[in-house]
Amino acid sequence: MIIEPKQQNFFDDTGVKPPVLISTCLLGIPCRYHGRRAKKRDDLIERLQQKYVLVPVCPEQLGGMPTPRTSEYLPEDKTGADVLDNGLRLIAPETGKDVTDFHIAGGEYTLEIAQIIGAKKAYMKSGSPSCDKEGIVGEILTRGGVQVVRVG
Repeated sequence: MIIEPKQQNFFDDTGVKPPVLISTCLLGIPCRYHGRRAKKRDDLIERLQQKYVLVPVCPEQLGGMPTPRTSEYLPEDKTGADVLDNGLRLIAPETGKDVTDFHIAGGEYTLEIAQIIGAKKAYMKSGSPSCDKEGIVGEILTRGGVQVVRVG
């Protein structure tokens, strides 16, 4: 019987603050779909930095999408679970192309980062078809055991 070694994360038993994921756009980095900066959340960032090591992620970029990019959205009554479980597809209104796989790949890579660093919580941008707690990445992270906190 072969026993796989436990994957060591960067923050195990080092005495440092625990890591959390945070949507890169919340730090004021211009990575949103339109390529402009979101309002930087200085108060939130300051509070989080007192307790955690912040690890920025942009799932859309991790999934292979450029910035700026298309402005797809989840229909009002649909969630990331509908994409993952029921075959709902995200279609870019500007091009008519199916971009679902980019969002799913970004979620999978984001979860992989969380697992590598041992992050148990993620502060993600609300209103995004990916990052929102109800979005594709939010759903993938939740299923992977990461608590998703929605930030407006």
